[in-house]
Amino acid sequence: MRTPQIFFASLLLLAPAFGQSGSIAVHAGKIIKADGSVVPSGTLVVENGRITALGRDEIEVPFDVLLHEYPDAVLFPGFYEASSSSGMDRANENVAVAPFLDVKDSIDPVSFYFEDKLRAGTVAIGILPGNNTVIGGHGRVVAPTGMTVEQMTLDDGLGMKMAIGPKRGWSRSAQLAELRETLQKLDRDLHRLGRQLLEEEAGKADRLKAGEEEEEETADGDAWDSAPGFVRFGEDFPGKEKISEEDLDDAQRGLVRILNGEERLWVWAPTASDVHHAHAWLEEHKLLANTVFEVSAAGWKAAAELAEMGRPVVLRGDLWHVERDPLTWKEIRTFAPKVFADAGVEFALSSVEGRMGPNRLSYQAAMCVREGVAPEIAYAAVTSRPAKFWGLAEEMGDFQVGADGTFIVLDGDPLRLDAHVLEVWVRGVQVYDRSQDERLQRLEEGRLK
Repeated sequence: MRTPQIFFASLLLLAPAFGQSGSIAVHAGKIIKADGSVVPSGTLVVENGRITALGRDEIEVPFDVLLHEYPDAVLFPGFYEASSSSGMDRANENVAVAPFLDVKDSIDPVSFYFEDKLRAGTVAIGILPGNNTVIGGHGRVVAPTGMTVEQMTLDDGLGMKMAIGPKRGWSRSAQLAELRETLQKLDRDLHRLGRQLLEEEAGKADRLKAGEEEEEETADGDAWDSAPGFVRFGEDFPGKEKISEEDLDDAQRGLVRILNGEERLWVWAPTASDVHHAHAWLEEHKLLANTVFEVSAAGWKAAAELAEMGRPVVLRGDLWHVERDPLTWKEIRTFAPKVFADAGVEFALSSVEGRMGPNRLSYQAAMCVREGVAPEIAYAAVTSRPAKFWGLAEEMGDFQVGADGTFIVLDGDPLRLDAHVLEVWVRGVQVYDRSQDERLQRLEEGRLK
């Protein structure tokens, strides 16, 4: 009997690296787009991994593209997980400030997490360091299939994690103090380095004036690293314009890129208080325009402030916030997505690992519709909005000409709990087939091998 790990490896072999792509045409009984709109009896054409046509029966299929017929099935863009720290060998290192880390070094391609996501119709995941940090490392967007991280990667420029909500065992004041001290130390180091570079330049000028010969510097083949002017944030100081990227260590480079505004920041601010502190810090450093907020359900109390900022929000964890009235001790339940939707906050949903139901994005979106969120908002929260938050709105998240030819085939509407994912295609390449899912078959049929 094959072990689950060996079985999953066989699933992963279905997909080549995403540098490669395929061509396919699919005719389905129904095509549902990212806003929930329906194209009945529709046809989707993918050539070389990109969508080239979408419409009704009149769509002409190129002669060299194989047509697949699904008269009773539904075509859907697939589900998009905006932000997750699962699928790695660990969510965080023990270092509180670690802008030099990259999830590439921690993603485990054969993690059961990716197998489960693929089976549920998730086609792209934003993998970021966890929240038990102050400044985490770099994230990337991956497909839940592939034998290596490189094969899985859809985009490696997701951004960096910052946590305003406290690390485990820390207070909020300690969290903010660590952030302040880190930036104060960076400021001292940059000032010292600027003075040092000016002194070295003056010493070189004195030696040349005295007629001494200088050794020629050997080019390292990367002119960008040695180009001065790497530090562009904050006030000027002596020697600032002399500092290059190669003058700094890995941690300093990461911090400077953040403060330069070069990195998209994913800010963990679970409560309304954390949102307020994050807002003030981001405004002070002029970084608000490049930020995605990650909040818990308790963050609904900051809905008005989030709406005023106009920044995207990822709702992490449970969708309900539960508290008790301090006088009556009566339980008060607030459905956070409805509050955000009513306030005009653009939000994406996330799944909750380890909980049957909430561990599926389809369940989370269906719950939103049940609780009064407009269907087009619920659909977008698990498709087009995550892609937009990643900066990839034109490439994924919906059926549009020029976008990735990525989709799933279901036997029912995607938000129905009894709907099954039959196939998953990424960039025109089939990466999952329910009929070949042996572990699922063993579970459903009770087969031992």
